[in-house]
Amino acid sequence: MTRVKICGIRNESDLDCAVRAGADAVGFLVGRLHASPHFIPVSVAARLAAACPPFVEPVLVTHFTDPGEIAELAESAGIRTIQLHGGSAPEQVAALRDRLPPASKIIAAVHLTSEKQFPGLTVYFPLADAILLDSALPEQHRVGGTGIPCDWNLAARFAAFSPLPVILAGGLAAENAADAIVKVRPFAVDANSRLKNDSGEVDFERCRAFCRAVAGTL
Repeated sequence: MTRVKICGIRNESDLDCAVRAGADAVGFLVGRLHASPHFIPVSVAARLAAACPPFVEPVLVTHFTDPGEIAELAESAGIRTIQLHGGSAPEQVAALRDRLPPASKIIAAVHLTSEKQFPGLTVYFPLADAILLDSALPEQHRVGGTGIPCDWNLAARFAAFSPLPVILAGGLAAENAADAIVKVRPFAVDANSRLKNDSGEVDFERCRAFCRAVAGTL
């Protein structure tokens, strides 16, 4: 069964929509360095993480790369699953691992453009617990939340190459979730911008349709 993470949760209404729709995890974006409308203060992330019901995992998503700053955010938010979306170097991931409680999990986000990147990413395999593949718009300084799908063929090759669970992100919604899963066979899928309405709020019907599309994929 492919797991579902709904990211960009900003308030109780967003959280309620994601949980009722069937999300396995929810992402709170804290610590912004690049363009994104989805970030919230760490105090809000802490409040929302505490409100997550059993079996719904809160995930702290950050652009920060300094291990001390990230560890401080995680402690303040009371969250033990950290998604590194700022391009942390291997030594920074290793230092962060040393600072986090033993049960913590680290997800390293990667923006693939070529299979030539694969050998260089092996250094992260002993340091992280999962690899997330996302699209980016470098010219706009956007490293996630683009609404643009990844190269699924390249992602599929990386998923076969990686010993770690692979999480697929980038432009996912109910309309393309099944095709993405069949092509890539990821451990989990992660959606954000295409599950929101024109006001930037998480849309329950879009979330429910997305979760149902994922659940219906064998």
